[in-house]
Amino acid sequence: FSGAAWPARKPTSGRGALLVVAGGNSLGCTLHGTRRARARTSGFRARLQTPTGRKVLKARRAKGRKYLAPAGAVNGWNREKKKSLK
Repeated sequence: FSGAAWPARKPTSGRGALLVVAGGNSLGCTLHGTRRARARTSGFRARLQTPTGRKVLKARRAKGRKYLAPAGAVNGWNREKKKSLK
């Protein structure tokens, strides 16, 4: 078996396996998520927009959960982050 049939891999920018390149487009660093992405996929507003999401919220209410959805991107969170870095 020769390796000539396989396409050459593009070098990632020194981030190793943490940087995902799909079709030449970078998906970004995948080691940690972001609060914004978490809110977009599993936040309260995202749950309300689909029938399945509403079902999830209903089930969590019925179970008596204190938090219906995870804490997502709080308004102005980036401003607070910048203040803490100073």
